Amino acid sequence: MADVVAADGKVAIIQPLPGVGDMVWHLPHIHALAEAQPEGAVAVITKPRSRADQLFAADPAVSEVVWLDRAQDGKGGSHDGVLGVLKLARLLRSHHFRRVYVLHHSWRYACAAWLAGIPERFGYGMGRQRRFLNRGPYLPESMRRDHPLDLATAWLKAAGIAQPEKEPQLRLDSASVAAARAAYADRPRPWIALGLGSSEPYKQWGAERYAALAAALSEDGWGSFFLLGGPEAKPFLPAIRAALGDDPGRLVESFDMKMGEILAFLGAMDLYVGNDTSFLNLAAASGVPAIGLFGATPPLTHSDAIAAILPPDGVPDKSGGMARITVEAVMEAVAAHKAKANG
Repeated sequence: MADVVAADGKVAIIQPLPGVGDMVWHLPHIHALAEAQPEGAVAVITKPRSRADQLFAADPAVSEVVWLDRAQDGKGGSHDGVLGVLKLARLLRSHHFRRVYVLHHSWRYACAAWLAGIPERFGYGMGRQRRFLNRGPYLPESMRRDHPLDLATAWLKAAGIAQPEKEPQLRLDSASVAAARAAYADRPRPWIALGLGSSEPYKQWGAERYAALAAALSEDGWGSFFLLGGPEAKPFLPAIRAALGDDPGRLVESFDMKMGEILAFLGAMDLYVGNDTSFLNLAAASGVPAIGLFGATPPLTHSDAIAAILPPDGVPDKSGGMARITVEAVMEAVAAHKAKANG
C-alpha cells in the first residue's frame, strides 16, 4: 500500500450497482452518511448508467460524482481486471479522500481504496473484502445474498448511523421544477405519467395494453398523458395517440429528453403507472403515487408510494406474467388511488 493521503481529504461513497433504480434505492443511505460527516456532503463513486450526475445535480449531500469505468453493454472498461484495480486506485488517490464507504461486498473496491492509501476504509467486510478494510462494523457472511437495500440498511444500523429517510427522496432544484411546471401549465389536469420503458423485454407490458389503458384513463377523466421512456419507446406513440383521439395537446413524450429534464416535471404528476423500471423508482422518490406492474419480477417494497399490480394468481413469472396483467386490474388500482386521494 502507498503512503496514506492527507487527513484533511474528502469523504467518498462507492456504490457500484449500475442502474438508476439501484442509485435511488441507496438515496437514504447516501443522505445518512453525508449527514454524519462534518462537511455534510460526500463524493459518490459509481457507474455512468446510474445517471448519478443528473440525480444529484441539485443535491447538497453530494459534492461530486466520480465515474467507475467497468464493463457494460458488451464493452470492457478501464477499471476491469487486476490492472483495472490499479487504475482505480490511482483515480481514488488523485481525489485525496480521507475516508471511503463501500456499499457493496466486492473486494476490488476495498482493495483499490487500500492501494490508494485512503486512511479510513469502511465496508460490509464479507469474504476477501475484510482484508482491505480497517474500520468496522462488518456484516455476517450469511447476508451476502441479501438485497442491496437491506445490506446498506443493516450496515448503517450496525454502525450506529441514523437513517432519517425511511424511503428514497430525490432532492431537486426548485427553480427547474417550477419552470417545468410552468412550461406545461396549459395541459389539462389531472396529469398521469405512463412509464413505457423497460430494461428487459420480460418486464414490458406492451404498446397494445398501454394504448388500451390510455383510452380507459381518458374515459375516466384523466387530462394529460406524459409518456416516459428512452428512444426505444417511440414505437408506442402512434397507438397511444390513436387511443386518445389524436389530440396532441394531451400528450407529452420524453423519449429524447435527458434525465434531468424529466426529473424537473416528474414531481408534478398526479399519478404514475408503469413497468418495473427506473422511472417507477424515480416517481416514488419524487413523492408521486405510483402503480407498478410486477408481472415478471417481485414487487418492490422500499417505498409506500408504490402500489404493486401482480398477475391474477399473485405469482410473477418472466415467461408471460406481464401479459396476464389486465387493463381492468390497473384501472381498479387507479380507482383505489382516486378514492384514497379524495379521502
